[in-house]
Amino acid sequence: GRKRLALKCRQLPSVSIIMPAYNEEGIIGESLKKLMSIDYPRDKLEVIVVDDGSTDDTYKRAKVFESRNVRVLKKKNTGKASSLNFGIGHAKHEFVAVMDADSFLSKNALRQCMTHFDEEKVAAVTSHILVKRRKTIWEKLQHTEHMIISLMRKAQEQANVINVTPGPLSIYRKKVLIQVGGFDRKSIIEDVEIDWRLLRHGYKIRMAFDAMVYSIYPDTFTMWFRQRRRWVIGGLQTFFKYFGTLFDRSSHGVGNWIVPTSLIGYVFALVGTSIFGYLTFTKILNYVLYLTTAFSAGTNPFTRFEFNFNVDLLFIYGVIMFLISLFIIRLSIHVHRDRPSPAVLALFLTLYPTLLTVNLLISIYKFARMERGWLTK
Repeated sequence: GRKRLALKCRQLPSVSIIMPAYNEEGIIGESLKKLMSIDYPRDKLEVIVVDDGSTDDTYKRAKVFESRNVRVLKKKNTGKASSLNFGIGHAKHEFVAVMDADSFLSKNALRQCMTHFDEEKVAAVTSHILVKRRKTIWEKLQHTEHMIISLMRKAQEQANVINVTPGPLSIYRKKVLIQVGGFDRKSIIEDVEIDWRLLRHGYKIRMAFDAMVYSIYPDTFTMWFRQRRRWVIGGLQTFFKYFGTLFDRSSHGVGNWIVPTSLIGYVFALVGTSIFGYLTFTKILNYVLYLTTAFSAGTNPFTRFEFNFNVDLLFIYGVIMFLISLFIIRLSIHVHRDRPSPAVLALFLTLYPTLLTVNLLISIYKFARMERGWLTK
């Protein structure tokens, strides 16, 4: 196996944790309290809370924790990417960890992440992110989804094609972030954009599977739908920004894997949904015409009702994808030793992917109508 940095205190690198916060008065105190209890040498750790112009008591609640290792800074509201760059400018250590204000680190999460910086080409390491609160059906569905995402992300690591360094906890080499220009203030999902940019510059990104981090996710359908719409629109924004890498001969994962697979995914979603919609519409239309004709002729159409089922290519594709999904879910349950209820599994396999597809189509439509001056950057 590859070499790891030793876990002894004297060999651990110094880390600056940057926590951007906007109107997080209800959670930031709990988050900082949990952060102060992690297993990492205090002399090698600093926490920088960046209050991005909150209109509530976020700054006041964070100031309670200010100490030699914790600094609380306040700035005008200019967005998360701007807050991260602001924090990087004040960070004094060689590594910077980005952490959301509603995330909670396990005791050894930071240590586990730091062991993956075993070569200079590793520019970022992300953690194993799961859903903290699992009371509503939407939180439970997202937890099941994130169990699967964690496995897929670890598999992506093998080919150096991890496609996002998520906000709940990701660590970067500060000098590399500065070298590539910091976080993109025009991106609405800066954690995806910076990931693609690092890969584009030839760096490696890894995942610490044992670094458990629990984050707060939407607990209602409306909040979930809005978050996913933002993710999709931001993903399209990033996709078009890096679309030109498809024709780049360099051997980085963005042009060779991430952009092509994203393109295939978008095409499949649009074409597959169009075909499904067309077939469903024509079958319903034909049946309505049949009923209308039968009733107008004075006959009972239900006396000759026939149920026809044809196995076609679309059906075979659906069955294959369903079986693959079952295998991945079973594997994620085994790895996490966390079995969702039968009701959650049933919804996750039926309703959830349907809603994701609907969200994708609506987001693509909204993206197509947006002013996209940032694409020319």
